[in-house]
Amino acid sequence: MTSIDPPRPEVPRQRKPTAVPGDLPAALEALGDRNPAAAQLLCLCSVLHRAPVPVDVFTRSLDRMPLPLGGVAQLQFNGLVAALVQSGLAQRAAGGLRVPEPVREAVRDDLGDEAAGICRTYAGVLIAAAAPDDVAEPSGWPRWAALAPHLIAADAAHSTDPALRAAACRLVVSLLHRGKARPARTIAAELHTGWRGLLGPDHPDTLRCAHELARSLVAAGALLPARKLLDDTVDRLVAALGQSHPQTRIAAETRRGVLLRMGGMPRPDGSRPKAAHRRRKQP
Repeated sequence: MTSIDPPRPEVPRQRKPTAVPGDLPAALEALGDRNPAAAQLLCLCSVLHRAPVPVDVFTRSLDRMPLPLGGVAQLQFNGLVAALVQSGLAQRAAGGLRVPEPVREAVRDDLGDEAAGICRTYAGVLIAAAAPDDVAEPSGWPRWAALAPHLIAADAAHSTDPALRAAACRLVVSLLHRGKARPARTIAAELHTGWRGLLGPDHPDTLRCAHELARSLVAAGALLPARKLLDDTVDRLVAALGQSHPQTRIAAETRRGVLLRMGGMPRPDGSRPKAAHRRRKQP
């Protein structure tokens, strides 16, 4: 007898996303009237990166948002997402909540520069609170990868929020742990330039970022620029925090390692011997 395999259940297919409304201004106005909290959520998503935003970024810190979004209970949050998805203004993606580019542009145009800046500040609060503390544990690297584009989009380079600046520095360190020297260097350079202008060259956050930028330069093989930056950073740290401060000692140790790799160490009188690999001039 021939055995007959039992019928296999079909794999449920993902529901196709609702089409973006043709009249976006009217759809946004209707959303604001009908569901102001969902409209606020859409604004936050629209000033972040186009990549999906992990849903827990919002749910873990809703109480830090302005009303009416700040008054929504976590159990009610799915209703806000459903309102955006059903109206075609957002999509549920594998990594979280994603807003189509036409909707993002329409929301930002509707907000204007000033209101968009306020939304970006609140979005930065959410991203900073969601950023992991650990930078070296590989199990946390996917989380850093998911948050990285949103952290940059929150304009950490020009942020007055110390928590967001600290999270941005941890992002650079996490990239170095993952062996990604080039993006670490790019992000650290942008942060350092922004913080030098915003906070001044001697602010602890600027100096910490300078150290991480130097480390990214070392990882990329740019030893001479790294040494020059470390010379300046260590001098500033000594003046600002003192020679025995942990941040000063860490930067000095990094500089010592760079000098060793370059073939020399400073003498007690401050002068440096010629690098071992350099040839002496022939008489």
